[in-house]
Amino acid sequence: MNEVHAITSASADPAHRDLMSCEVDMTKLRSMSMKQLHDFRNVLHTIGEVTAAFACQPRFSNERSNTYNAAGDLVEDLCQFLGMYEHALVSVAREATPSPSSEVEWRAWTILSYEADCADELIPFAVHAAEAVRDEAEAKCMERYAAIGAAK
Repeated sequence: MNEVHAITSASADPAHRDLMSCEVDMTKLRSMSMKQLHDFRNVLHTIGEVTAAFACQPRFSNERSNTYNAAGDLVEDLCQFLGMYEHALVSVAREATPSPSSEVEWRAWTILSYEADCADELIPFAVHAAEAVRDEAEAKCMERYAAIGAAK
């Protein structure tokens, strides 16, 4: 995945002032807790839904064709960027191996909410949910064993 950095020119020249590059900041995503990833995913998803709704408005399409106008193209680009960012965030959650059961649970909610939004069929989603329950149960079991071992 890409590293995210917003790059703007310090030049006073108006032709250079509008240069901007946005990429996903994988380092920042990887530094977040599972709860933070979950909360940020909710933000990205909501903004993506609202942006997609704007893209459907007639003011962002050409009157005589079924295509976007220039503003609509940019709204669509923004939708794609938000979707890419959300996908990157979920990939970070998938790669993570949190240890406290609370973080395992937040990881599961992040992945499952994304899977639910993308799901076309219930069975694959149910498999993901069952795996999440298994992972959380294992984490809680490990915490109990650690507590018993510490008490001895």
